[in-house]
Amino acid sequence: MTKLLSASVRDYAGRTVDLLAFDGAKASGEAKLIPALVLPKQSGALITGIQKLVQRFLLELLTERGSLEYQPTRGTFFLTRIRAGIVRTSQDLFSEFTIAEVELKNSLMLEESNTDPSDERYLEARLLSASLFGDQATLNIQVTSRAGESRTVIYPLRVTAI
Repeated sequence: MTKLLSASVRDYAGRTVDLLAFDGAKASGEAKLIPALVLPKQSGALITGIQKLVQRFLLELLTERGSLEYQPTRGTFFLTRIRAGIVRTSQDLFSEFTIAEVELKNSLMLEESNTDPSDERYLEARLLSASLFGDQATLNIQVTSRAGESRTVIYPLRVTAI
């Protein structure tokens, strides 16, 4: 059995951790993220650093604004607009992503503290490419931390086909 993730206790000293919500991430190379909390032999990992930041970003992007009862300003209208059927081209995905990044930037930065490690603090995200085929979209998103470290994630997305 190949070990997917490994770390030592020193890697987590002085940090908070999150539970890995998007299985399939690799340190390098291409892999599709799988939005699943429980997968055989993979789930339950703790994450920190840039991986934690990327997960925070994806959760904020994919949470529909107004869907959290006690946090009505969290999330974005990204999925709401996509489900409304306004995405017909890759350029539409770029436009919607740009709007969503502005929506979520303040939320991510407000929950951070100056004492948080800089590789867990949000600087920016860019949509590097977006392909659209029928009702399937693939987003290549680069998330960059205040430490200057970045990760590119490939995220599959179903869009409303018209």
